[in-house]
Amino acid sequence: MNFDIEFFKSTVFWSIINFIILLIVFKFLLFNRITQFMDKRTDMVQEQLEFASKSKEEAIELKEQSQKILNDSYTKANEIIEKATQEAQKQASLIIEQAKLDAQKIIETTKKELEVEKKRQINELKNQFVSIALSAASKVIEKNLSTEENRKMVEDIFDEAGVA
Repeated sequence: MNFDIEFFKSTVFWSIINFIILLIVFKFLLFNRITQFMDKRTDMVQEQLEFASKSKEEAIELKEQSQKILNDSYTKANEIIEKATQEAQKQASLIIEQAKLDAQKIIETTKKELEVEKKRQINELKNQFVSIALSAASKVIEKNLSTEENRKMVEDIFDEAGVA
């Protein structure tokens, strides 16, 4: 190879040398810093992506938990409503049964009161019949029997007749 000195004196040669020197200077001074900055920026973006991914996963997990809690709440609410309904039906049945028992007691009490009143009325009528019969008998018989004996005799007659 033949080297021509003229080539070394030319501007093209010195431009190439300047370019190489600038490239080396920039590489040491700027490219390392730019590369470091880009690496840091890449790391930061990567961290943000990871954080976003974790946040998304946590949000999904929280959503699932809240959905589960909501479903559990609905289930518990339905159970409470069902229990309350059953309890209300039970109470209604007890109230109805108690009302029937009370009505039956009232009916029985009324029947007893009617029976007592009936007996009282019969006795009153019997006493009236006895008084009327004694009056009539004392006028008809005019016997010397005492009023008490007459009453006893008429009561015996009524008893035999089945009026009592």
